[in-house]
Amino acid sequence: MTETESTPAAGWRQVVQDAARDATLQEAQRRYGTTDLPFNYRWEHVRAVVRLALRLAELTGADREIVEAAAWLHDIRKRGRDDDHGTRGAAAAREILARTDFPAAKIEAVAGAIAQHVGLICEDPIEPLEAAVLWDADKLAKLGATAVVHFIGYRIAHSELDTEALLELSHQPWQPAAVRSFHTAPARAAGRARLQAFHSFWRQAGLEYDADDLAP
Repeated sequence: MTETESTPAAGWRQVVQDAARDATLQEAQRRYGTTDLPFNYRWEHVRAVVRLALRLAELTGADREIVEAAAWLHDIRKRGRDDDHGTRGAAAAREILARTDFPAAKIEAVAGAIAQHVGLICEDPIEPLEAAVLWDADKLAKLGATAVVHFIGYRIAHSELDTEALLELSHQPWQPAAVRSFHTAPARAAGRARLQAFHSFWRQAGLEYDADDLAP
């Protein structure tokens, strides 16, 4: 089902999942000229954000419906490295959800969360709680062991790389500032742990690559 095929009676969860999946394929077609990717990074990222957002909603008391819909649709208008996919995504979310059975009174909250999720670092508080949860979930998905899997999958899928080139993925200078930017206590705690795991993996990989893990 695509965005244009949804009906007023359509179950919103299936509609937003289908819309999110379709958007990742459209992005792949625009950027790489094919939808037949060995690793669809955007789809893996979106699904990770949904899982994280739902768990954060459970831990913080955020509205689950708002958080889930926003997580599925947060990158619905992502076109690579752009700066306005939050605004365009918010507008798309309004249109998509209005054609489903999603609670009408919550649609604007979903759009507001999507509009505010852009950026790797946030210096100002984000409100309401649902918007803060989406921001945290989006950045948590780019940290830790799963981020290593996603980053490597992305680079292998789109480039001819060797191990030495992949080791360059360890350089993510924005990550510590992102962890300091988290809005919810569970995300801050998990962010610190994930940052440590991310660095530990690459540190060990570097030692092994240089054979420096061999004791004299």
